[in-house]
Amino acid sequence: MDFKELDRYLRSLPDRILPEAAEIIAETATEYYRETFRKKAFDGNPWAPARVQKRTGSLLIDSGAMMNSIRASSVSPEKVVISAGNDKVDYARVHNEGYSGPVTVPAHTRHTRHGDVNVRQHTRNVSIPQRQFLGDSKELNDMIHDRIEKFIESLEI
Repeated sequence: MDFKELDRYLRSLPDRILPEAAEIIAETATEYYRETFRKKAFDGNPWAPARVQKRTGSLLIDSGAMMNSIRASSVSPEKVVISAGNDKVDYARVHNEGYSGPVTVPAHTRHTRHGDVNVRQHTRNVSIPQRQFLGDSKELNDMIHDRIEKFIESLEI
């Protein structure tokens, strides 16, 4: 089910169901977007593999901050907004959309086994592949449709 079909379906629901439907959508979407980190895929499309495999953990999960930043930022009968990132997770958008271009590396001290080395500020070209975890998804739309249908069936008893 694509987004337009889901939108038409939601608009056809009675007004008394919309507040509960909005909560179901927010909960389902948040669960689905967090699950993409475990599946390492979005809407059935696997993420690009890491160039260097990690010894422990998972792709895009070090501390879990990015995955845990996924939340429903606005829930109303008219609109549900799911967002990711915050002040400490400013890199969420880059991973979701991908990025290729220059990045400024700030001055810092590198600690090596031969001693500390001061590194001056410089720019570096980076290429970060898109590993989408948030956005429009047919899988998610089908899940939302199914959950709302089950909710409506439970009311009609």
